[in-house]
Amino acid sequence: MREQLTALGCRIRELRKQRNMTLQELGEKTNLTAGLLSKIENFRTIPSLPVLAEIARAFGIALSELFEGIAVSERKNWFLVHPEDQKPLEREADHGLRYRMLFETPLTADNLQVMLVTEGDGTEQKSVTTEADQLLYILSGALEYRIGEETLSLREGDLLFFDGSIPHGPDYKPGTRFTLLAFYFLRPGKENR
Repeated sequence: MREQLTALGCRIRELRKQRNMTLQELGEKTNLTAGLLSKIENFRTIPSLPVLAEIARAFGIALSELFEGIAVSERKNWFLVHPEDQKPLEREADHGLRYRMLFETPLTADNLQVMLVTEGDGTEQKSVTTEADQLLYILSGALEYRIGEETLSLREGDLLFFDGSIPHGPDYKPGTRFTLLAFYFLRPGKENR
């Protein structure tokens, strides 16, 4: 059964919040790092079955309950996504950006996510890492973007491709306005316990 990575991450966050647990508390109950749990909740890694089993055990539920309410995608040779099907996503509380999932392949050996990203509330975003190669295409506006120790100036029409395992993120300046398409090509099997 193939489920969407995004729906699974949202389900785990929802179950954790229902139990008033922090990522650190869930980490203590699962022997997993808060960083790995954050990556799972924020669709930045593909969790293995043993990791999902630990999470379910910590919640006191059957493994199958993690997948409750997650729709199974029918495999087709094409995808059509209408604007009303593009749902806003909650990611880290301090991210300062707004995400809208445009497209995601079913959870298989490879996973592709496409998101529309716009400026948020201007909150400074800490650098993050993912287990994905990333491609950013700037649709409008401009922004400064950190990759490792470098800061790049991106403007409309620019395309940036990089290894997401390098710490990265936008470098906000007052009045920054932008819209970009973000493509995440997730690589399974690189979890950090």
